[in-house]
This record gives sequence, structure tokens and C-alpha cells, in this order.
Amino acid sequence: MIGVDTNVILRHVLRDDAVQTPLATAFLGTLTRARPGFITHVVLAEVDWVLKRGYRVSREARLAVIRGLVETRELEFEDGESVVRALALADDGADFADALIAASGELFGVTDTVTFDRRASKKLGWRLVETAG
Repeated sequence: MIGVDTNVILRHVLRDDAVQTPLATAFLGTLTRARPGFITHVVLAEVDWVLKRGYRVSREARLAVIRGLVETRELEFEDGESVVRALALADDGADFADALIAASGELFGVTDTVTFDRRASKKLGWRLVETAG
């Protein structure tokens, strides 16, 4: 298994660098089910963040990119079940990174999450720190 960093995924997806894009695409083409690429939660969160902030890619398109990665047989994920759950939460309006935090927490038995993020509080049922106790 070979770890794949955010920038390799982004160069392949964005096709925005004349040198790195073909290298990223060629590398990803060498992955197989027997020798897959490994994607961490951090890489997925970074991909989402860079596409959103750096390239102003729509929410739907960002989720489609992540979903496309998940559906790639030659890639394995830190915890695929949490990623699939996070996509479902994001489909319901949660921010993907927040959804990934929630899904990972569920896997480990987290029963309550606190935040300063009002939107995450509403979308994911997290408690605001001002009401935590």
C-alpha cells in the first residue's frame, strides 16, 4: 500500500499543472487492488478545503470528487465506513470535514461533541461550548 498526499489527488483532479498533472495521473494509474493507494481522513479534508477555498469549487462538485475517490477500487481509506457516513451527513447539509469528525467519533463511541461552530451544531446536533457542561 502506498500513501497518497493531497497534492497528488488535487493535481489529478484539477489538471492545473502542466508538469505535475501528468505525473499524478500516471502514478495513480499504477495503483492496483493488490498494491492500492492509501488516503487518510486528513487528505480528504484537505482536498475538500483546497477545492472550496482555493478554487471555489461548488459543494456538490467537491462531494462528487470525494465520492469518486471512494468508488475507486485502487484506493483504500483510513476508515472507509466513516468516509461513507460523512458523505451521507454532508449530503444532508453538513460541512464535509465536520461530517468526517462526527462519523469518526461515532465509530469510537463519542456520544457528544462540543464546538463553537453554530452551523455544525445545528446540522450535526453538536453542543455549543457556551452550553456545554
